Amino acid sequence: MGECCVSERAEMTVSNHFEVKDLRNHSPETLQTLRGLVASGTGMRPDLKRPCFYELESDTCVFYVYVSPVDGSVELLATWPRTPSVETQARCH
Repeated sequence: MGECCVSERAEMTVSNHFEVKDLRNHSPETLQTLRGLVASGTGMRPDLKRPCFYELESDTCVFYVYVSPVDGSVELLATWPRTPSVETQARCH
């Protein structure tokens, strides 16, 4: 894939066979949601302090990921609720 570029809103093009790596033991539902966001081409907000790190948002959660510039794999590092409600937080983990 080459070098990670930083812009205000990044678009990532993925093939049908991309890998999502779970580094923090997230639920299968959380991983499926992330796969769906990446596959749909959801905009990724870059972390301006860390190259190749991004945030993606679903209806309920924010995902913090690293996208490997070598193989394009998406590594899930953290999630947090998009809105600060207890119900939403329970669905994110």
